Amino acid sequence: MPLVRDFTLAKYRELVCCLRDHGYVPETLAGYLRQPEREKDRLVILRHDVDISPAAALRMARVEHDLGIRASYYFRHPSTFHPPTIQAVSALGHEVGYHYEVLTTTRGDFEGAIRLFGEKLAAFREVFPVETVAAHGGSRSDQDTRDIWNRCRFGDFGLRGEAYLSIPGFLYFSDTGRTWSPRGKVRDSIPGGKPVPEHIRSTDDLITWIGSTEEPQLALNAHPARWPDTTGGEILSIGQDMVYNLVKRGIRGVKALGTAPAGTGSVKKQGG
Repeated sequence: MPLVRDFTLAKYRELVCCLRDHGYVPETLAGYLRQPEREKDRLVILRHDVDISPAAALRMARVEHDLGIRASYYFRHPSTFHPPTIQAVSALGHEVGYHYEVLTTTRGDFEGAIRLFGEKLAAFREVFPVETVAAHGGSRSDQDTRDIWNRCRFGDFGLRGEAYLSIPGFLYFSDTGRTWSPRGKVRDSIPGGKPVPEHIRSTDDLITWIGSTEEPQLALNAHPARWPDTTGGEILSIGQDMVYNLVKRGIRGVKALGTAPAGTGSVKKQGG
């Protein structure tokens, strides 16, 4: 018997099947942005930020492929940029994108961040086409890397959009912090987006809510390394989340004292 019953690959499969069974049409971000006005009763954008372990991303991609579902996978460069694995994910029909953190890397240097973004995106595109990108939260940094879009536009880089900034009407759920609740999340939210019900914490809570909601447009972000398929993987994932959550609590405590620069949160939605 597994150590826990939540945040396993089997539970993720159950979640995706629930979405499909209740009429939600899974879509990639790029697929939605190609035809944002098309009519669908229910739509869910499935997104995966590959912060660590490209191998975990491939396992999740195979589960979705077996269910006939496509999702968007965002890889960091260079830390999770592993071309053979990313190619395998892409070959299953999924979208591949760049998980950027350039303003964090340059410690607030906007000019350097925008230049670095272009360089890393170009390196990514030498191997894979990229239509959309997704910011990496970097909760230990004072910088919100999405703020680069106050100084440039998606069209400057031939992009259709960004995972946080191009879907303002969607209700966004993320598994950050090992919970679907918005509580405790530093930057993992859509700026100015719809409020997420705080009582939805476990995946079973989310499944129950999906079965009763009339919400037409959802976006879900599941980090593949958080959804292992072995007991050993569960133990490792739980330990990592415990450490990350302690760090984030410390960051929030410092900010509450007013001793750290506030996260800007000022980025505006833009078109291409």
